[in-house]
Amino acid sequence: MGKKEIALGPNEVICQKWEERERGWGERPDGFSLHVSFEALKAYISRYWDTMPSEVPDEYSRPNGTPYPVGVSNEVYAEVVAMGGLRFYADYQYPGTAGLDGWMPARPE
Repeated sequence: MGKKEIALGPNEVICQKWEERERGWGERPDGFSLHVSFEALKAYISRYWDTMPSEVPDEYSRPNGTPYPVGVSNEVYAEVVAMGGLRFYADYQYPGTAGLDGWMPARPE
């Protein structure tokens, strides 16, 4: 069974990929979050780190890669606005271009 997809559309939001770090296991993709702006993403990340204990926990998530803009449907946008950001986990496909992070797909010659 394939991964769920976010409904795309005309409303720009910022997508941030996340990775999970677990002591003894390493790191793995941990979904993504959507935000109305880069400032909202920064505030979301700050609130997340504020909930962390002073010592490094055995398991936690952290932002991974460069955030990128993506267009979402009116319904998804309304949820992002209402919730102050939405988090999606591994059962969802990264929306849009999935961000390039310096990697460019090969172009046919």
